[in-house]
Amino acid sequence: MREGIEFLILDTIKRHGSIMPLFKAGYSYAKVMEWGKRLEKEGKISYSEDGVRNLTELGEQRWKSLKGTKHTFSILPLEEYRVSKIDIDDIYLP
Repeated sequence: MREGIEFLILDTIKRHGSIMPLFKAGYSYAKVMEWGKRLEKEGKISYSEDGVRNLTELGEQRWKSLKGTKHTFSILPLEEYRVSKIDIDDIYLP
């Protein structure tokens, strides 16, 4: 898993946000759930009795280290979902 994706998932869990932007960007549900399971196995996130995800101490440290790298992370569509830039005189036909 890339650091950018890891940071976005950890940051989303820290802010108690939604992971829907990952789905809207084109990442499959299975892939996002696989990343969540991987973070859980690595001990970075945990589930409470209510089913709410929280960062563990290790997850907090990893989040801080990724946040301190001064990289800008953004959610971009997968390569196969990207549309190439067209000229103003061209017509886009899906």
